[in-house]
Amino acid sequence: MHKKTDENRKMTLETDIMEQIRDGKLALPSTVITIVGTESRVGSGGRADCIIDLQWEGKRCRFVAEVKKLATPRAIQQAMATVKAMASPPESYPMIIVPYLAPARLEELRAAGVSGLDLCGNGVIVVPDKVLILCSGQRNRFPQSAKLRNIYRGKNSLVARVFLIQSRFARVNDIFGLLAKRGGHVVLSTVSKVLQRLEDDLIISRADGIRLIQADTLMEKLTENYEPPTITERFRGKCDLSREELCRRLAVAASTRGGKLMLTGTASVEKLAVYAAEPITSFYCTSMPASLLSAANIDAKETDRFANIELLRTTDARVYFDPRAESGVPFASPIQAWLELVVGDKRQKDAAEQVRRGILIALGNVREDSTHDR
Repeated sequence: MHKKTDENRKMTLETDIMEQIRDGKLALPSTVITIVGTESRVGSGGRADCIIDLQWEGKRCRFVAEVKKLATPRAIQQAMATVKAMASPPESYPMIIVPYLAPARLEELRAAGVSGLDLCGNGVIVVPDKVLILCSGQRNRFPQSAKLRNIYRGKNSLVARVFLIQSRFARVNDIFGLLAKRGGHVVLSTVSKVLQRLEDDLIISRADGIRLIQADTLMEKLTENYEPPTITERFRGKCDLSREELCRRLAVAASTRGGKLMLTGTASVEKLAVYAAEPITSFYCTSMPASLLSAANIDAKETDRFANIELLRTTDARVYFDPRAESGVPFASPIQAWLELVVGDKRQKDAAEQVRRGILIALGNVREDSTHDR
C-alpha cells in the first residue's frame, strides 16, 4: 500500500511516466495495448516517446505518442502539435499520454482528432471513419502537489483579476506595481507563480510582453471559483439618515480610524449598471460595526425589520481591491460587483451582464461583440 502511494507521489517527470508505461500500466476497457517501441524515430527525423499498437474488436491501429507530465491546456496544445506533425495516417495516428486526463481534456482531444491515454484508466481513441472510444470517470491517482492554491480563488485571484483592469503589461514588475497601487498586496514570487499557471491555462500569453488572450475564459474561471468573503461580524439595523449622509459619515469615520470601508458589490451596482437601489445600504468594513457607528455618530437600532443599513466586518483583500469613489464614498470594483451579482437572482444576473460588458469594453482591446451576450 505504501509502495503504491510512493509511486503515485513520484509521478513528476516524463521519465517516471515512461517507466509506468514499460511496466504495462496503460489500460483501456475492451482494448489490447502493446508498446512497440520507445524514443523511436518517425517520419523525417521526428522522435516519438512511444509507438503503440492498439487492438479492439479485431481492428488494429498504430499510434505515435508524446508523453507529458502535465495535462494543462497549454501542455495539451503543445503535445497535440508535436504528435500531429509526427503522425502519418493511416500508417500511424497521433496520441498523447499523461498521468491523468480530466473529462474536459478528453473532450479537447476528441475535438482535435487526437487520441489520449492516462495511467488511471481514462482515454479517448480517435481514428477517423473507423473508431471512437471514450472512457472517463476514473479518479486521479496522481494529483500534483499543491505548490499554489487555486489561482482563481481567494487572495491569489487578485493577480488574475488585474488582467480585467489592464490587459497588457511589459513586465512582471508592472503587474506587481498595479496590484499594489489598487490595494492588492501580493508578494512578487506569488505573482510569478500565478502568471505561470495563467499561461498554462492559455489565459495569458508571454509571446509579446504579458497579455490577456482569453478574457471570457478568465471570467468563467473566476465565476466558477468565486466564494463570498468570510464575515466575522454583522450588523443590520435602521437609522433615520439619508443614504448619502449615511455613506458620507461612515466614510469619514473609517478614514479617521485608519480602517477600510467599501460599499458591497451589490450596493455598488447602481453606479455601474441600470439597477434600482436596494433598500439596505450594505458595507464591508474592517472595524467592529458598533465602534464604527459610534465614531460616525450614527444612531442605528439593530433590527431586521425595515432595515436600511448593514455593516459586514471582513479582512478579505478581494472586496477592497481596485476601489472606486464618488463624492468621497468608496464603492466596489466592477469586478467584485460582477462576481457578487452573477451568483444572485435573475435581476442581479441581468445587472451582472451589464457590468461584465462594461469591464470588457473598458479593457479596450476586447471587442464587445467577442463576448457571449446571450
